[in-house]
Amino acid sequence: MKANELKVTGVRYFETRRGVGYECTTNIPGARIWNDGDGGGTYMDVIVSPYTNRDFHNTFFPNISHGSMQYEQALERLIDEYEKV
Repeated sequence: MKANELKVTGVRYFETRRGVGYECTTNIPGARIWNDGDGGGTYMDVIVSPYTNRDFHNTFFPNISHGSMQYEQALERLIDEYEKV
């Protein structure tokens, strides 16, 4: 599977005491994109997926450092594509 095959399939927004957070489902079972709405970055959660964090990152984002601003922007672009922003 190539990086461009990772897609957001749904977004759930929720209010926090510091802003708005979101959870996004993807086409990879168990892989979700999160932002907790408390001022932190956007990140992947693959705990219940068939991938380890490292395998997931190497498969879908091989040319981007994990945890970097580019990684966060790549995740947010996937959300934008889903929402057609």
